[in-house]
Amino acid sequence: MKKLFFSGVILFLILTVFVDFVQAQGDKNQPKLVSLAPHITEIIFKLGAGEQLIGRSEFCLYPPSAASIESVGGYLNIDFEKIVILQPDIIFQFPNEENRRKLENLGFTVVDMPNETISDILVSIEKAGRVLNLPNRADEMIAGIRDTLALVSRDDSLNLYSPSALLVVGRQRMSLAHLYVVGKGTYLNEIWEICGGKNVMSDVDVRYFSVSKEDLIKKNIEVIMEFHPDWSLNHSQWLQEQQVWKLFQNLSAIRQNRIYIFTERLFVIPGPRITTIALRFFEIIENISQAVHD
Repeated sequence: MKKLFFSGVILFLILTVFVDFVQAQGDKNQPKLVSLAPHITEIIFKLGAGEQLIGRSEFCLYPPSAASIESVGGYLNIDFEKIVILQPDIIFQFPNEENRRKLENLGFTVVDMPNETISDILVSIEKAGRVLNLPNRADEMIAGIRDTLALVSRDDSLNLYSPSALLVVGRQRMSLAHLYVVGKGTYLNEIWEICGGKNVMSDVDVRYFSVSKEDLIKKNIEVIMEFHPDWSLNHSQWLQEQQVWKLFQNLSAIRQNRIYIFTERLFVIPGPRITTIALRFFEIIENISQAVHD
């Protein structure tokens, strides 16, 4: 009986050592990654491969644990020397031919991850899942995004109220100088329209462009949505920034005080968290619709 017991213990120890060895080898064989854009870092973490990241851009700050990963510079000032020292197996980047050429000349494998549109985002998630051998997790993430977009999607046949919005991605603080807005072919435009809104600049076949004050007067703007991740506003400053728009008293958005200023970075990082953007947009449109009908 003792012989059987000790034999069992020895077998268990052998199996434990073997499993640990296999797991160690598996970890060892996992590709080392560098991400050169925030949306890519978020996708990699969401896939459960965050521990494989050994380098990230200086703008990759979400999830919070990403901040502890070695920075390799920004989109326009990549630290190629540091990347050479890190020796990653795969480098994920927002499409940039010059950066690709330089990195490939250094012997690295480069994977492009576009994110201008919803379709781009889903394709990039699928691509990351395939490259990292995590296709099932990628499929689950894609399905979750599609389910959320379906949830907030409005049925055009119901002829529901559709507020017209100006989507602003840049301007000078306390001024309407250097005003940049969103056109079509962008994820913000697509999400707003899916939720039931209209983009007053969707007739412009340019993604992001500058406009003049005269351009705005000609439009029926019922809502103003601003996205400024580099702004840090307290309540008083937020109200002051809203007041900048009072110049346009003829606009419905001003008369009805429908000016929204978002400073969260997630709004300008088209990645897995576009579901949060969609839910926020949906809530705004629902509130406006209810106010209009009351």
